[in-house]
Amino acid sequence: MNILIKSYYRPYLLDRCLKSIYEKVNDANDLEIIVLDDGTPQKYLDKIKEKYPNVEFKFSSYRNEKIEKLNRHLQGIEQYHDTRIPTDLWYNAIAESSEILIITEDDVWFVDDFNMKFYTNEMQKYGIQILKMGRDITETANYSLTDTIAYHNPKYIIKSHKLYNVLLNNSFDIRNKLTKLNLLPKHWRNELWKMYDIPMAMMRKDYLLYIWKDKYKRVVEDLQLANAVGWDIKTKGTTKYTLLKNRVMETSYCSSASFNAFNIEENFDLIKFNYILNELWYNDEFNSYENHPNDFSIEYIYDILKKNDSSSFADKWKKWTEGFKEMHKES
Repeated sequence: MNILIKSYYRPYLLDRCLKSIYEKVNDANDLEIIVLDDGTPQKYLDKIKEKYPNVEFKFSSYRNEKIEKLNRHLQGIEQYHDTRIPTDLWYNAIAESSEILIITEDDVWFVDDFNMKFYTNEMQKYGIQILKMGRDITETANYSLTDTIAYHNPKYIIKSHKLYNVLLNNSFDIRNKLTKLNLLPKHWRNELWKMYDIPMAMMRKDYLLYIWKDKYKRVVEDLQLANAVGWDIKTKGTTKYTLLKNRVMETSYCSSASFNAFNIEENFDLIKFNYILNELWYNDEFNSYENHPNDFSIEYIYDILKKNDSSSFADKWKKWTEGFKEMHKES
């Protein structure tokens, strides 16, 4: 069985993720854990390897170039700008993986005990395609399948792949027009997330490969949701979409790997922020497990930034992370 971890320039978070796996996943030593890295300098990965010698690494074709760009940014030579996403690396790793796997990210960790072998057997027994282990952003009821697993089915406007392709792609600006006229249910898109969740779920490989069959160099969530609708219709509603009744995975809102995707706080330098924490972690001066199982405490990181940079930089980060949480408050 496989756990795949998407990683990019945040070894202090990758350490937290891996430590939680070995601490909370009771069959961790029997699993094949692979880090899919897209831009973490080698000295950091060498330290990760020292701490977790059984972990394997696979690298994107962009990795070395991105590391160089990060270095030039930190030296003040040029601003970092690279929106390429290594979807080929992820897709190929999934294709070579076990039939049921977890694919997560470096800023996600386990918060409670978990038996992957047991839940693999449960997924096979009940014909489950996805078992969500973290968030549930949907609005409708969940129903009990077992003592620990609930299931839910998407509530469609109309069960039509063509309709959802149009809505998700916003073809002819239809989605915007219908929204302005209040003709779309408020949570119509959230309903589709019953069928999909990359960072905090166990999934069947065939289902995941179907959702990711269009391999772009960027993340296209609406396309993946449309593919999930297509799968559900193709399988005539026989697919089971499930979630654990008790959440066992959590994510951080202290940082982001999407440096170019948004800028909640103007001019806040996320690369510099991650560099500060990376270096402190590398020198054993940053506790990657601080406040576990919860997210890092605001005070802990604020004081570190104030000490190692300035009060101004710490204030900008605090404003940024508060905005980041607000942006994801429904997830």
